[in-house]
Amino acid sequence: MIDPILQDHTLKLHIQGKGAILDKACTEYVRYQSDALVMKLGRFIWQMHLISAVLLTAMLWNESQHQQIVLWAIWMSLLAIVQAIICFYGALLANRETALDKWPLAFDISAILLAIGWAWFGLTLTPNDASDLRNFVGFIIGGAVLMLTGTQNLHFPVMSGTLLMIVSVRATRLFIDNEGVQGIASAIMLLIFLGIMLGLGWVLRGFTRRGFVLQWEKAQLAETLERQAVELKTARAEAESANLAKSRFLAQASHDLRQPIHAVGLQLASIANETLPPRAENVMARIGQSVESLSKLFNALLDVTLLDSRQIIPKSLPIDIGLLIQEIADEYQPAAQAENVELRPEAHKAFIQSDPLIIRRILQNLISNAICHSDGGDIFISSQNTKSGTMLIVRDTGRGVPKADQARIFEEFQRGDGAVAEGLGLGLAIVSRLTQLLNVKIEFSSIEKRGTTFGIGPFRAAQEPTGTFSRPSSEASTVKFDVAGRALIIDDDRATLEASAALLSNWGWEIDTRSSLSADEIIILPKPDIIISDYDLGFGQTGLKVIAAIQEAHGTVPALIVTGSSLPEARQAILDAGFIVLHKPVRPAQLRSAILSAIA
Repeated sequence: MIDPILQDHTLKLHIQGKGAILDKACTEYVRYQSDALVMKLGRFIWQMHLISAVLLTAMLWNESQHQQIVLWAIWMSLLAIVQAIICFYGALLANRETALDKWPLAFDISAILLAIGWAWFGLTLTPNDASDLRNFVGFIIGGAVLMLTGTQNLHFPVMSGTLLMIVSVRATRLFIDNEGVQGIASAIMLLIFLGIMLGLGWVLRGFTRRGFVLQWEKAQLAETLERQAVELKTARAEAESANLAKSRFLAQASHDLRQPIHAVGLQLASIANETLPPRAENVMARIGQSVESLSKLFNALLDVTLLDSRQIIPKSLPIDIGLLIQEIADEYQPAAQAENVELRPEAHKAFIQSDPLIIRRILQNLISNAICHSDGGDIFISSQNTKSGTMLIVRDTGRGVPKADQARIFEEFQRGDGAVAEGLGLGLAIVSRLTQLLNVKIEFSSIEKRGTTFGIGPFRAAQEPTGTFSRPSSEASTVKFDVAGRALIIDDDRATLEASAALLSNWGWEIDTRSSLSADEIIILPKPDIIISDYDLGFGQTGLKVIAAIQEAHGTVPALIVTGSSLPEARQAILDAGFIVLHKPVRPAQLRSAILSAIA
């Protein structure tokens, strides 16, 4: 961790990014760590000065003047104790990672004063007639030099000055005490020893400082990585928040638009079998096509919202893929005929294990996309058994996709040139994301002017379930129910109520429409055979609460929710309650299938 004093320099480094700031911050860090290490090591050298002073005083008591040796011993002892105080307090500050202030300077002063003491001893107190004592004094002074070199090299100028003072004075005394060649040789040897110690101190200083530089760079790198991690986390949170806000905006904005489109679609379906003048019939057909296009747009936006909010959870069930292909082909036959396209389903009876709703949505999007780009050709829908499993194939003989555009066809809001239908360009993007959700591959190949082929899979085979339920095709939307009864329709939108009532009345149901229901009204309400309710009924009331109250008063009643909201929490609440959920605008075939499923 960097000392607080250095954090200002580091902050400047991050803000300005200049080399000078970098050098200054690193230099300050190395200086601080050097001072701290000298203080910590100094806790173990002051004893040497104190013990040496005591030993030398005892040994030279009879060889030197008592007053001089006592003064020297007091000088050395007091300075050793002062240096100990400086070192221990400085080390305490370093351990706390706080500023050392003037304590390194105080240590240097104490080191210089101790060196003066050793130089004085070597010059005036060393005996010249007792060789044993001279050798012992030389041993003590040599040990002091080695210890100072090892512990004070980071303060190299002060170390150099103290060593030069001690060794040069000792060399001068040897030169004086020994005449001739012996004195000169002794002095030269000591000076060589001084040079070696200075060189060793410089090398040790370099190694240690390089270690501090690496430590500083490591700390800066860690800080940079931590800051980038925080920035990345913040950016990710902002992106997720923006994405969620987008989904919520689409859900809320589409709610008010879905209501009238849903009502218009049901009204058109309710008069589908009535005889109209040719011109009126043509106008109604055009209106129906427009409503169908808008419904597809809203369904695409709903799919994206559900995928973004991770609300689609695959459910693995056995699927009669031949029956499903035939149903979807029947559903899209009118749209294909309008574009002079021939749908050719190759429906072979086979069962695969997957989510039937997601598979249906994938095939619907692929077929819709093929109709838009087939230019009056053929569309083949089939299944193919491979070694890996069953592949679902959708192949058209249309214009194909240019090579330059093939890499982008699965991106959102990408529409092929010359498409005959309006759209947002979300269909293939949704297919890609749904295949990822099912953990299967999507294969794509296209040749210009010859057509395009999509392959989805492989899917593992499944056993044929007993008592399978066949969903009605879109053609059944105008056929009356075999068994009908009393239908309670609850919606706060008057147009939706009237349209739903008209359609279900044509299907043979007895209709009871309500915009709201009080607790008293629920008690006297005749028990319905099916409840079709909007989710948001206004004033804090929801369809779930009303259905729960009706079932509490009258027992279990089949029910489904038709909602214009695509908020993930609303959808999840409906699913958690165990009801079928349909998102407006709802096609008559969808509504009929849901009613059959609810009452089955």
